[in-house]
Amino acid sequence: MSSSSIPKVPTPSEHEKLGREQLLALLRDVTEQRDNLLSQYEAMAFQVDESVREIAADVLDAQENARKAEACEHRAEQEATRITELSRQLDEERRKRAEISAEFARFRDAVERAPVEDPWSVLWRAVSQIVSDWVAWARAKIPPDSRFLPWFDQAVEIAKAVGRLAWRLSKAVFEWAKPRVIDLWKWLKGEVARRINKE
Repeated sequence: MSSSSIPKVPTPSEHEKLGREQLLALLRDVTEQRDNLLSQYEAMAFQVDESVREIAADVLDAQENARKAEACEHRAEQEATRITELSRQLDEERRKRAEISAEFARFRDAVERAPVEDPWSVLWRAVSQIVSDWVAWARAKIPPDSRFLPWFDQAVEIAKAVGRLAWRLSKAVFEWAKPRVIDLWKWLKGEVARRINKE
């Protein structure tokens, strides 16, 4: 507001010269000027309030976006950790698969190089190798500090002893039964031939 728009206030001597109507006109003019100033200040205060509300809303949006970004970053870190763990497990499984493939290749080589004159020995070695591989695989799954590990080892030793005994027994039974089965077969063939000749 410029100083020229504000009415000049008369001095006391001039005041006496002014009439009542001039005073009322001057009062109306001053009142109107005051009302205009108040309206301008109210408009400015309203604009300031609007700006404060907009800034507060922008601050809240910025805080919410920061929280979301932090949550996304945390989620991304969790996913990265999970991916690292899965990659480690995948590498471990690939390593184990390579070990098993190497074991089977070694087993095949051993079978191919084994002499064929004793099929029972070849069969026994093959079964022993397969069972040993399974036992080694199962033992690797048990943690080293587990209290079940000694029990597992004892069970394996007992199973080995029982297996060896069963193998020897079955071999002895086979050796014992083989000539008897051959004799029985010869007798049956002869008996069938004799009966056919009678008829």
